[in-house]
Amino acid sequence: MGRSFSKEGSGVNMDERIVQEIEKILGYRFRDRELLTQAFTHRSYVNVQNAVPHNERLEFLGDSVLGLVIAEDLYRRFPDESEGTLSKIKAFMVHSKVLATITEKLDLQRFLLVEKGEKEIQNNRKLKENLLEAIIGAVYLDGGILAAEGLIMNLFDQADYRISDPNQAVFDHKTQLQEAFQSLGLQPPDYVLLERQGPVHDAVFFVEMRFNGVPLAKGRGQSKKQAHQDCAAKVLQQTDNGKNLKWFLHEADPNFSS
Repeated sequence: MGRSFSKEGSGVNMDERIVQEIEKILGYRFRDRELLTQAFTHRSYVNVQNAVPHNERLEFLGDSVLGLVIAEDLYRRFPDESEGTLSKIKAFMVHSKVLATITEKLDLQRFLLVEKGEKEIQNNRKLKENLLEAIIGAVYLDGGILAAEGLIMNLFDQADYRISDPNQAVFDHKTQLQEAFQSLGLQPPDYVLLERQGPVHDAVFFVEMRFNGVPLAKGRGQSKKQAHQDCAAKVLQQTDNGKNLKWFLHEADPNFSS
């Protein structure tokens, strides 16, 4: 049984050669070319072309579709892994750095419709992440979940980001979290050693992350570095990879202000 969606007519036609080039990269042919155009329309372009829908609504949809497809793919490919491990792999695969890198490797940002004076924003990492999510949302509306799944697997395979070994899903969580703090104009958190257990050759370190003296998370590892990473990973998981860090800090410390 088919589905119907309200259309947001673009009133803008991309050059046929560009459309064909995009479709070749994506490995998908659109039935509704207006969805493709909308996916590649940045908000700034609306200032040039009145009544042109930009890609932010498609980005919102694509984010959810991506999460579902990746979660199901990991569930089926790693039947022996725990929920925690699957969550870590998924967090890696849908992270903004990965999505932006996929966009860069396929050079999709060069097709983005932006205001002439805003060309430099095509190199913005967040914009590249948003573009990929918008493309996924557009393909989902155009062809359904199977088409979106095929697109996502194809893009991740092309960019060599489809994890085959759980140990591949490794980020420098501490640096990533530090960047999130810096984006809010804040100093990075402190890591305080709470305890060390076991013999020197097999010690386990217990560390607490604190910000302005307020505890944020506890971690453990076979080195202080690993314990720091464990703390940072926990905070990133609770803050949607740092996106909700300000809210998280307010919850931890009602007196927090930025």
